[in-house]
Amino acid sequence: MTPKLSKIIIALLAEKLNKKESTIKKDISLLRTQYSKSTPNAVAQIYARENNKTVWRHLSQEDRDSMPNLKLEKPVTIKVKTKKTKSLKPRILKYETSEYFINEHIKEINRAYNANCFTSVFILSRKVVENLIIDILKNKYPKDINLYYNSAKRRNKDFSVVLESIYSKRNDFPLDGKKIVERLVALAKPLKKDTNDKTHSWYHIVTRSEEINNLKLQEIIELIIKLEQNVGIK
Repeated sequence: MTPKLSKIIIALLAEKLNKKESTIKKDISLLRTQYSKSTPNAVAQIYARENNKTVWRHLSQEDRDSMPNLKLEKPVTIKVKTKKTKSLKPRILKYETSEYFINEHIKEINRAYNANCFTSVFILSRKVVENLIIDILKNKYPKDINLYYNSAKRRNKDFSVVLESIYSKRNDFPLDGKKIVERLVALAKPLKKDTNDKTHSWYHIVTRSEEINNLKLQEIIELIIKLEQNVGIK
């Protein structure tokens, strides 16, 4: 005796596929011509699977045994490549210049900061600030090299002497130059003292970004830019 198509399965498929029961019966009947050796309920499962549904739990063992070995195509997964946006790393120091060597120093300071190499940031920042101030003195007083250069030792004078030199000449700068120089020297003094300690001692290591942030490096650079404009560098 051939098993009959289950009314429960018909009703379930009609509900899942939002079709009339008569339509479900007709579709399954047409499909049976391809699977003559399968029970009606097994064909109903094949029909359900073609529509991304299942009635498997309503099949008897006889229905399941009559199921053909169907190779189901695996769903195709389309991978959409999303454009990765590079997260911008913070720059602790910004200074626009066409001078290659100054640019490379600024880049290295920012790389060191983002790599948490804060002692390196301290020392490199001191180097940049010191040389930028010396450049200002060179342009402002081209004939008075004693303000920044030690002829006997053939090298620039210590940073403390350079700061004293520009401070002593603060009244020579136009507009608000005096106030700018005074503020610059006040901010640069801790950089001079602390960097000396970190350069000449094993026991001074910068481990926190706060120590760098407290230096107000960008404010120092902005003051230097103002003085550069005064002496015609920028």
